[in-house]
Amino acid sequence: MRTTPAPAAPGIAPRLAGVPETMLWALHNRAAEARRADGAIVDPACLHIHGSIDYDFGARFGDPSGSLAVRAAAIDEVLRRWLLIHPDGVVVSLGEGLETQLHRVDNGRMRWLSVDLPEAISLRQCFLPATERFRHLAISAAEPAWMDAVDPSEGVFIIAQGLLMYLDPARVGGLLCRIADRFPGAELVFDAIPRWFSDMTMRGVQQTPQYRLPAMPWGINRNEIAPVLHGWNPKLSQVAFLEYGAPRGWWRLFGQMVDRIPVVRHEVPSLVHVTIAAKSGSERSAMNSSRQDSGTLSGMFAAVTRNAGSNNEIAIATGKVIAKRVALGVGAAFNPWAADHAEFGRMVPEKVEAFASAGMIMLGRSGEGSLKLARLASDEVMTATRATVAMAACRNAASLAAEQRRFTLAWFERVSANFLAMGTFALTAQAAALSPIRATVVGNAARLGR
Repeated sequence: MRTTPAPAAPGIAPRLAGVPETMLWALHNRAAEARRADGAIVDPACLHIHGSIDYDFGARFGDPSGSLAVRAAAIDEVLRRWLLIHPDGVVVSLGEGLETQLHRVDNGRMRWLSVDLPEAISLRQCFLPATERFRHLAISAAEPAWMDAVDPSEGVFIIAQGLLMYLDPARVGGLLCRIADRFPGAELVFDAIPRWFSDMTMRGVQQTPQYRLPAMPWGINRNEIAPVLHGWNPKLSQVAFLEYGAPRGWWRLFGQMVDRIPVVRHEVPSLVHVTIAAKSGSERSAMNSSRQDSGTLSGMFAAVTRNAGSNNEIAIATGKVIAKRVALGVGAAFNPWAADHAEFGRMVPEKVEAFASAGMIMLGRSGEGSLKLARLASDEVMTATRATVAMAACRNAASLAAEQRRFTLAWFERVSANFLAMGTFALTAQAAALSPIRATVVGNAARLGR
């Protein structure tokens, strides 16, 4: 069942300064976007918190651009896809402040660990109290101790939005290396600022007359990110970039223009999605890549291409084996004493063994597929129930329409991902079942061609 934010008395005055105060900047940005009919994010919990804090957001931070809301929405999308595959997984959000992402993506089963400084957790507890599934840990995200509180058995997704730029580069590298070593197979999303902006903040940037940006020691250009991460730890090798920028207007147009200019296209803020290698070596990287693409159209096309190549190889090898064995049969008809009896004797047993192995693989994959379908059906029932309850709680037509929109978009995304995931699963099952047949035929072709 979807949880709701705890009621809080209006007028709570946050006593924050330095980096922890930036949580209010991000909250203001998301709330301004959530109020818009065409907003990039739907977030009633954020609006509730924003309206319950005694703080002059506008005078302090100025007019919000909406880019931080776009950042949050992009992470939401990746998280929802991940939760389709890991519905009982744990999400670790580092330095999230008053982020309400857990409410936007909650599937009723996931677990959430919020790791932040004590003063940030204290304020968060006023609005988003800890529960059995949603835990708080008052500790610096740069300290490795929080990793002991994470159960990786059902999958781990780590978020560090609005955090790493405030750390020294050495601490960023140390943190990401420890994450890669501690949580193989996990996924990680973080944002980064370019070098020129980092340099500006180190000299001092006055965002408004009332607010000076904290220093941001870690800046990195987009084209440097993948090689730097891989240099820190080879497991940080699968890097993708998510859309991140202003949601509309001149700033969005300007961002699109900059993205087409080779000289400066890498000197913009980046939102980075990293899949940590579960194992080392090319074979294990391929396994991770296949898992990452299991819910995408490109993943299905990749599986189709692999199967087509394998089937073509089987067809070619089969033709060679048949031609060779027909020739042996014709030769045996004219000279039975010179016949290759060993070759004829292996023909039936090898087929029985190969097809029996294929049958056992298909049987096992069939059971796995049935479990996946049962889990998907159960998830759909739970999601529909939560949506019904949420819509029944809406107090006006606008909130009902927003909730219906959110549910419809999430449903379409989930169904699309499920369709692609099951299609990819069927293709990989087909490839697995054909593998013993392929091994036999290709092996025979190589042996008979000598």
